[in-house]
Amino acid sequence: MESLTPLFIIFAALTLMLVLVALRWARNGRGRTFILGLFALMLPVAYAAPASLLGRAKPVTMEWLNGKVKEATVLSATFKENDAIYLTLLWRQAPDLYKLPWNQKMAEQLQQAMREAERNGTQSVMKLPFEQSWDDREPRFYALPQPKMPDKPQDGGGVEFQHPGQRT
Repeated sequence: MESLTPLFIIFAALTLMLVLVALRWARNGRGRTFILGLFALMLPVAYAAPASLLGRAKPVTMEWLNGKVKEATVLSATFKENDAIYLTLLWRQAPDLYKLPWNQKMAEQLQQAMREAERNGTQSVMKLPFEQSWDDREPRFYALPQPKMPDKPQDGGGVEFQHPGQRT
């Protein structure tokens, strides 16, 4: 999401409705003051908390809306041993930063796929990036195959070399 403002406005409106209902049921002045104070404190916190997350890696377990993605191109990877694997994945128009829990086998697969992709002049790809699976038999990372070379012309339209000093 590019901007959090529309999401925040919806959240604030729903919370305001809850506050109005709570104020109606509150019997004394202290309770009403407490409810209004909590609402006033909650608004800046609710706006600042998600905004601070915009530049940070999102855990793949938190990707609920787009969980059915089949493949994503790995643009970059950073390994923090015994902590996490940070990936920049491209599967829509804009790349996103994700965090995978540390897994030695997965890190080795990713490194191997990135090396092979560099040799082929292609990119590495991650299969089912947001699916939570215990099945680790099949590799999740692989390099795209080398692109096909252009076909040779069939009409014999090659160029014959003529030395500049020779007559034809």
